[in-house]
Amino acid sequence: MIITKDDTIREEIMEHAQILFRQFGLKKTTMEDIAKSMGKGKSTLYYYFCSKEEIFDAVILKEMGEVFADVSMAVTKACTAEEKLKAFTLTKIRSVQKKANLYKIVSGEMQDSIRCIKTLSSEYHLREVKLVKSILQFGVANGEFTELIIKELDVLPAVMVSSLHGIERDLFIDGKFGKLEKRMGAIMGIMMNGLKK
Repeated sequence: MIITKDDTIREEIMEHAQILFRQFGLKKTTMEDIAKSMGKGKSTLYYYFCSKEEIFDAVILKEMGEVFADVSMAVTKACTAEEKLKAFTLTKIRSVQKKANLYKIVSGEMQDSIRCIKTLSSEYHLREVKLVKSILQFGVANGEFTELIIKELDVLPAVMVSSLHGIERDLFIDGKFGKLEKRMGAIMGIMMNGLKK
C-alpha cells in the first residue's frame, strides 16, 4: 500500500487530536487547539475532516483497529485453542488498559452524543465475535473442545465477547485492571471446563 502525503497529514491530525482528546476530552478540545498543536491553520484540518467529531471518530476507529491487531497477532501466535482464548482475553485487557483515558472520555462524553460510536462499537464487536468463533471451531476441529458447542456457535462467541466487554466496562469504572489480570487464569479455567470434552 502506497502512503500518500494526504495519508500522512491525516495521520498527523489524528495523532495530535488523540493527545488533546486524552488530556481535555472531546468537548473542551477545539479544531483551533488541534491545528495549533500541529503548527498549521484550521483550514488544513477542514480540508481532511468536516469537524472535530469526525476526527474523534477516526481516532476511536484507529484505536479499535490497534487493539484488534494486537489481539489477532497474539491469537495467531498461540498454538492451542485454549492458549488462543487466553491470548484473546489477556491481550484485549492489556491493550484496552493502555487506551484507558480515551475510553473513559468515550464512555463519559458519548452519553450525551452517541452518534456513530455505536456503529463503530458494533462493527468492532462483530470482528471479535468472528475471531472467537474461529477459535472455538479450531478447538473442536483440534479435539480440544467438545463437539456439543458446534450447535451453539451462533450464540456462544457473542456471549463470550459480551461478557468480556462487561468486565472491561466495570474495570474502567472502578480502575481495577491489575486485580483482574491476576484473576483471569481462574476465570479462564472455569470457561475452559465448560468447553472441553
